[in-house]
Amino acid sequence: MDKALLNRESFIGGSEANMLYMNYNTKTFVKWWEHKLTGFPPRRFTNINMSVGTILESDILDLYESVNRVKGERDLQKIKGIARASTDYVLDNKVSDVKATSKAFEWFLNERVPINYKRQLIHYLYVFGLSEASIIAYQVDDKLLNEPFSELNKDKLFEIPVKITDKEIQLHKNKIEYLDYCKSMNIFPVVSK
Repeated sequence: MDKALLNRESFIGGSEANMLYMNYNTKTFVKWWEHKLTGFPPRRFTNINMSVGTILESDILDLYESVNRVKGERDLQKIKGIARASTDYVLDNKVSDVKATSKAFEWFLNERVPINYKRQLIHYLYVFGLSEASIIAYQVDDKLLNEPFSELNKDKLFEIPVKITDKEIQLHKNKIEYLDYCKSMNIFPVVSK
């Protein structure tokens, strides 16, 4: 097993990046930070959409590479202090996260993804030192949820570029470094007044 996945609870991963922006006094944050301090994993829940997304991820990337005639790197892992990143896809200087969702076309039309996914990409840019990001999204429907091994259609594949500024990466870095300090001191973070 790769060292980036060992002691997973001791690090902050990309899927947890949104937690950095929460109020430190909320029950959700406190519970999450307790797991970081103790190293005990929280209970994980999955649903049908998450399971189908996991099943489809490789096929979506195969389709993306076929349509765009590119070949990137999959499942790269890296640790930077307390930050851990396990990416879906890296092509040149761009990191992409793969999402199988009923919202893919909507995100593409609006040129916007949910903030938690943007923060996940900010996390990856910070850890890997890359400069571009996108979401590779595949439009799912009930039929695909029930038959996840069906052939994928290139017309349902969308790439949504996500603009991330240096200022956003610096803010993320500051939050990571503060929590790294708190973890080293075995304390809860506080909001400065």
